[in-house]
Amino acid sequence: MSKEGEEILQVFNIFRHGKRDAFVNLETNEQYDGDLSEDSIINTINKGRNFIKKYFSKFPSSPFNPKDFKCIISNSIRTMKSCIYRLVDLLPNVDIKTMNMEEVKEFTIKNIPNTVYDDKIFLSYAYTDPIVDKYCNSDPNYQNLFTEIEDELSKKSPKAVEIFKRYLVHPYFHGKAYEHLKICFIWDFLCLQKPEIEKTFSDDQKLIREVMTKLNSNKRMVDVNLANKNANFCFCHQLICNYYYEIDKLRKNADDKKKIILLSAHDLYLKSFLNFFEVKEVSKFKYYFDDEINLIIFRKKGDMKLYFRLEYNDEELDIPMSNLKNKKECELDVLKDKIEKEYLIYTYNDIIDFCKFKTNKEFYPSK
Repeated sequence: MSKEGEEILQVFNIFRHGKRDAFVNLETNEQYDGDLSEDSIINTINKGRNFIKKYFSKFPSSPFNPKDFKCIISNSIRTMKSCIYRLVDLLPNVDIKTMNMEEVKEFTIKNIPNTVYDDKIFLSYAYTDPIVDKYCNSDPNYQNLFTEIEDELSKKSPKAVEIFKRYLVHPYFHGKAYEHLKICFIWDFLCLQKPEIEKTFSDDQKLIREVMTKLNSNKRMVDVNLANKNANFCFCHQLICNYYYEIDKLRKNADDKKKIILLSAHDLYLKSFLNFFEVKEVSKFKYYFDDEINLIIFRKKGDMKLYFRLEYNDEELDIPMSNLKNKKECELDVLKDKIEKEYLIYTYNDIIDFCKFKTNKEFYPSK
């Protein structure tokens, strides 16, 4: 929301999709499509309504004038549905709950003009997998989490330890991108399961869930996956570079500059985005379903410079890179310079070569 004496010029909203059920039943090996869960839809709608109330009204020709609006979305049903539900008051009144992937995609393209599917951004979890794996396995925090969970379980139930170890070697994880996120998938299975499956859980399964929740295991595993600067750089390189070109259009007042840019994403993208800005208090942020980050670019009355601020779920963040006394805002040129000096000098192919160990060039010193 604009403050007294300022004009908002652009809002970049990166949001995690709504709550979904687990991907797999670790007891039966049955796999699911990861669609939104029924109880998440209202929350996703309300988050969108809050965003529209705060920002869409600032741009009278929005939402869907291609000169003003852009939506970047991954090719998964839960991210597309999340985007639709967030904009539901601006779209045709249809029931999308039972739509399949192709139907949802067709609806999105037809009713949300200027929607872009960018595989280079949204497949970064796959092509950075070898690098993330390398750094995770050398990070003591990675193995420590497994040890802590087993130690906590062993105090109460050897059977629970046995089940947990069986989950760790489940065939679902073999050959998957981000196998080192298996803690997150186990947490998903135990905490985000469909009601008819959850009610069959034994006391030992419930104990594992209790311990993993107590140890904040899901978020800690996300944190450690992108704790190394090289891994984080590779993961968000395409996201940051693509956004740079949107900033550049705004700075140059280009005809195709955008006022609102939505990016419907996953938890790792929220994490990598905060890491890029070197936000310090990351322990406060869960990257949970429907969490969002707003990057707001604005001009102050009587000042031709452009500034930006960051919000995480409506909370203004300190920006460590800021060149201003007030760390809640920063000159946009500081962000532009950081991207040009650290990111634009590398191409997409440079990232791919590094991730595939075809080059030893390191973008940042290893931790």
